[in-house]
This record gives sequence, C-alpha cells and structure tokens, in this order.
Amino acid sequence: MYDVIVIGGGPSGLNCAYRISQKGLNVLLLDNRLQIGKGKICTGIVGIEAFKRFDLPSECILSAIQKIKVISARGSVIEYKHPSILAYVVDRPNFDSIIAHRAMSQGTLIRKGAEASDINVEKTKVKIVVKDKNGFLNNYFAKLVVLATGINLKFNKILGLGYPKEFLYGVNAQARLNGVETTTVFIGSSLAPGGFAWTAPFKEGWIQIGLMTNDRPKFYFKKLCGVISRKNCLKIESTGYRPIAHGLVSKTYSDRVIVVGEAAGQVKTTTGGGIYYGLLCSEIAVHIILKAFKKNCFNETLLSEYEKLWKKEIENEIKVGYHLRQIYSKLSDWQIEGVFNLVKRNDILPKVMNKIKFDWHSDLILYLFQNTPIGKIFKYRAD
Repeated sequence: MYDVIVIGGGPSGLNCAYRISQKGLNVLLLDNRLQIGKGKICTGIVGIEAFKRFDLPSECILSAIQKIKVISARGSVIEYKHPSILAYVVDRPNFDSIIAHRAMSQGTLIRKGAEASDINVEKTKVKIVVKDKNGFLNNYFAKLVVLATGINLKFNKILGLGYPKEFLYGVNAQARLNGVETTTVFIGSSLAPGGFAWTAPFKEGWIQIGLMTNDRPKFYFKKLCGVISRKNCLKIESTGYRPIAHGLVSKTYSDRVIVVGEAAGQVKTTTGGGIYYGLLCSEIAVHIILKAFKKNCFNETLLSEYEKLWKKEIENEIKVGYHLRQIYSKLSDWQIEGVFNLVKRNDILPKVMNKIKFDWHSDLILYLFQNTPIGKIFKYRAD
C-alpha cells in the first residue's frame, strides 16, 4: 500500500514523484520501459525558462539555441537572433534519468519494466494490476494515482476521463551532417502540411532532424531528407514516429486520480512540445495532492481544483495555438511566401522581439493578428 502511485516515467510523472516524495509521502513510480528515458521520440528542446523555473539539470545540455533560421518552401529565408539564449537541446534519456535519480534520492521507489495493465478505483484505495518484466501479475494499492502515461490513453478511457482526441504526427531522427551551426525551421504545405520541419545541431557533426504534420509523416520526412541531402551529405542514424496530442482536454481528475502531461493534453498546440507544460502542470498536481493528504480527502470535488488551476495557466495558450494551426493548415505555399515577404517588407521582427518567448506564444500570435498585415492573410483563410 502506497500513498501515491505514479504511472509513467516521463518528465511530468518523474517530477510529480520527486516533489511528492520530498514532502515525506510514500511514492511508487511504474514505467513499462527497462530504462527511464530510453527510446523517447523527442528533439529534446527545452526553453530556458523551464530550466530556471524547475531547477532542471544543466549536465544534460548538449547545445544552446539563440539564433533561428526559417526557410519557406519557395526558398525565402528569415533569420532571427534573440538577445539571449532561448532554449537548450538536451540529451533526453539523460534528462529523464537525472530527474528519476532525484526522485529516488527522496525515497521514490521506481519499478522499471512494469506495465500497468488494469486499474480499479475503490472506496478507500486504488488497485493497480501490474505485469512485471517476467510476465507475472502483481497487485499494488495506493490512496491516490497519478496518470502520466503520455499517448497511452487506456486508463483515461477505463475511468471515463477526458483524453486527447486529435493528434498530429511527429518524426524525429538523429543524423550525421557537417557544417550545421544554426537551428533551422522549414515551413510550407509541400514540406510539412499543417506543421513544420526542423534541423537542430546538438554536437559536432550531428543534428536532430524532424517534422510535425497532419498528413503522411513518413512521406514528408523522406522528402525533407531529400531537400537537405541536395546540399549536404546526410546520414540518418535512427528514426522514430509518434502521434502528438493536440487540443484541450477535460476532465483530468476523478476520485483518487489525477492526469498530467500529454495524457491530459498539456502540450503546446503551436510546436507540439510537452516538457514545459507537463512540468508546470505536475507542480500544480503536487500542490493539490498534498492538500488532499492534509485533509485526508481524495474525492473528485477536491481534486477538481487541479483542472481549474492548470487551465488558468495554459488554457488560453492551447486555444490560441489551436486556432492558429487550424488557419495555418489551410495556407498554400504561395500564401506562406506572402507572409515571409510581409515580415521582411514591414520589418516586423524588431517590433515583436519583446513578445518572443519559447514557451508562451499567445501574446505574439494575437499581436501579429491584430497589429500587422499578417493578420489579413490569416483572417482571409479563416473566413
């Protein structure tokens, strides 16, 4: 019998376990992988604000991002250099592993290769059926369970909770490529419809390469590699594909259960990044969980405060980004080219520099819509 069982060993689940254990509660974390962080399909770009706000481990940083080049499908280029570092590229397996060790140092018990196969919320506890790496079934019990299961939404559905119903498709790979020093973003319906593609150097001679799209990810990734290979010798070493949750989710709590991270739709609808929002919402979850233990009350009435608080923080970001993507997905390459021309002709970047933040996009989006000619192109497509 544990105070809290966390299902899922990504950043949001690990951070929950770490923070709850710090307060003296008895925590078990279950992860179905044999190694925390292994096999993560993620570029591993984390904003500098997240490092400062959550005291993240600097030893997992591979490179810094301050300059970004954006290229349209028609070949136009916009270059932007922020006054300071915007984000870091991190070693994701190491990033997750360090947070896991932090949690264990505070008393969290982590069981790897442990697949939670069933859940049952009872009057005084939650029962979790777990299959271990040898295939044996074991029962675990807790007063409260945190679901941090990513895109595995089985338990959301079993418990009648909300879950992401819309998805984009992500591809990420590591590749050998010399001479790349700047993070580059590729935009266009013929390159990544409804999304964008990117390359990000993380060490000498190596890049992260990937894309996010709403259609045929393997086809467009092959096309992206062809575009890059025309100028450079590109050698792909490993490739992964995954859905990315897209859109607002309700409800993310019930009696004795709280959902965090991508399983709760806590993902940026602009870029598909989930680390910052997952960490932010995990901190909110911990606040409510500790309140529940203090009052010895674990019903959904008390736990509903969690959803009110996390939506107060990021609901507007998710909605604005979602609306932008709906319009953006309708733009042709020529219309996107028109946006590039407007940005250059009206010298827009210096005017919006103070609104550019890596993890918060709604202020910038609304400003561009309301105060620049770009808004007219997007309004035309929306109408």
